[in-house]
Amino acid sequence: MAAKRVLYSLCTVLLICPLPAAQSRHTPTKTTSVFPNDCWGVYSWCSWNTKKVTQETCPLIKGAPIVMHWNKIEPEPGVFTFDEQLGDKLQLALDNNFYTFVMIWVAPNAPRWLYENGVPELQMTPTVSPRREPRNWTFQYYLDEDYIRYYYRLIRTFGNYIRELPPNLQERILYVQSAEGSTGDGFCYKGEPLEEEYKISRDQWSQFRLQAWEVFKDALSDSNDHMAKPLLVNYDSNREVEYNWLLQNLEVIGLKNGMFSHGYHISDTQQRLENWRQFVSDVSDLGKTFFSRGEQDAEWQVCGWSSRNTQQALYWSAVFATHCGLDMWNLPQDACQGNAYASAINFFNTYAGYHNASLSPAAFCALRKGLDAADTVAYPESIYGKAKKSNVDRYLRIAEAYSHHGAIQGDPEKAIGGGMKNRQRDNYNDVGWKILPGNYYRYLTQIDADRTSAGWWHVGPEKSIYGRFARGFDFVTGKTEMFFHLDSKFFPDNEVPHQVAIKVTYLDQGQGQWALCYNDGSSKTEARRVRCQNSGDWKTIIIHLDDAYFNRGLERRSDMTIKHISADDTLFHMIEIERK
Repeated sequence: MAAKRVLYSLCTVLLICPLPAAQSRHTPTKTTSVFPNDCWGVYSWCSWNTKKVTQETCPLIKGAPIVMHWNKIEPEPGVFTFDEQLGDKLQLALDNNFYTFVMIWVAPNAPRWLYENGVPELQMTPTVSPRREPRNWTFQYYLDEDYIRYYYRLIRTFGNYIRELPPNLQERILYVQSAEGSTGDGFCYKGEPLEEEYKISRDQWSQFRLQAWEVFKDALSDSNDHMAKPLLVNYDSNREVEYNWLLQNLEVIGLKNGMFSHGYHISDTQQRLENWRQFVSDVSDLGKTFFSRGEQDAEWQVCGWSSRNTQQALYWSAVFATHCGLDMWNLPQDACQGNAYASAINFFNTYAGYHNASLSPAAFCALRKGLDAADTVAYPESIYGKAKKSNVDRYLRIAEAYSHHGAIQGDPEKAIGGGMKNRQRDNYNDVGWKILPGNYYRYLTQIDADRTSAGWWHVGPEKSIYGRFARGFDFVTGKTEMFFHLDSKFFPDNEVPHQVAIKVTYLDQGQGQWALCYNDGSSKTEARRVRCQNSGDWKTIIIHLDDAYFNRGLERRSDMTIKHISADDTLFHMIEIERK
């Protein structure tokens, strides 16, 4: 088959350079002024099974997505079934007090009539799903002129339907996701076309996406250019030209980032998170609103790092997603049932949607150490080998150096790939490439973490959710006190006392004695002294304070400390501060 002409020409020179590094200051965003209160948090995934996912069966989640398929929406050319595919589910969302977002998957399984009307159907090189099952998918040629005409008609009809919905149903929709490629991902195909002429370059695909977003914006807008619903696009394949379009054309900007939501210990997170935070800052500087989502996929039940302890895997995935600032986290519907994964869901729900420390109900610091094989200062090449992403031996040597504190490298080959390969690991990998080296936190930061505490891995009861990572005292090396400070915007009036509840989760192992200290306005004061009873369990204490000052008035400009008093070193999982 000969490829038909493309409707547009690639007239823009696309820039490949990454975004600048994130600024150090915290930049608040304004999600609450655009979206309903308390709408952010955990939602189910993928397409909403309306019988399985209800308010009664899934009491902890905030809603479910409506993922429609083009072949069902438009079974015949020009014949649309939006009432059945969308309207009826919106009524169920209203009945369940659920919110939702809406997108249309155009591929794979595009309508057969497309191919009967001249659009090339493409066979692809083999690929495997997250469940490790072979795919036998075909794809349409996106740049075909007939395809583009049919696709734009679909978008415009969809936008018109959204705008004409009754207000009580329209209010259930938070936003629309543009899913112009394969299953809502950032790229067009899964695999590569077997015929060379149908391959699509990065620049061609970028231009296709931008023009699709223009059509979405127009379709969702009224005569006054007011968009009925915000638009969310995929982060994965964005470059500077896409970011500039979003900043210039939308007032409310949404991004999906799968690498923040498919677990933790993902390669190249450092640069990815810096770029992400810079973009959020740019949105805020323009007085615009930012929001985001990410999803956990089927690998949670298949891959060893998760299937060995799914509660722990989802819990730490929730902590990581929260650290990265996601507003919505989509969990597979099996994980949303009942209360089995309440620890993960409730944790994410607590922090979701709060981009301003002064509004957040709480702050946390989850204590961990990430072993970054790209760090040649911490892990010199003279000792650990050449710092190359592909150098498996270097990862193994670093893990071995920390094995006395529990570190392992159980699936070394999966650690040296990108994020998609990392997610398929069949065992725990504690060394990664440009993974985050320190704690996961939100508004509560540990000061000089590596100089004042020691990292640990896989500690405590085997099935615990907490013991995947920890930090603790190391009396022998002088690490006997950990220092923390609260984001200065959390309590802007920091020269007056505040009422807080401080939660400390620690491993009750050995006979160690330790104390939580805080600033009472005049001196460093012990809020609680604890002596471990060697039960071997993780325990949480809650300390209520009415006179806590958070003006960085203690040593190292800290607001609170955890201090070793005597005997064995104690390990800790998390410090959390809640407003009272």
